[in-house]
Amino acid sequence: MTLQELRLELAVILSEEEARNWDCVEFLSDRLASRLTAERDTPNDYPVEGVIGYLVGYTRRQADDGFAEQQVKWMVSYLRGH
Repeated sequence: MTLQELRLELAVILSEEEARNWDCVEFLSDRLASRLTAERDTPNDYPVEGVIGYLVGYTRRQADDGFAEQQVKWMVSYLRGH
């Protein structure tokens, strides 16, 4: 997986979250987290802690608006390259 492919998949998850499609967010997040932790061809230069934290944090984001705001803000910044 390239860094661009990772960013595209994360953008899809973020979009589904903005649409409040939590079942889709759960499925896509679990699938991507599994791939990132199992594959040998993951990008070397991505922020592992932040990305994995976002992928596994969907349940808490549903219940905690402050946490959701913080994680979504971080993800948007990461996707914009900041």
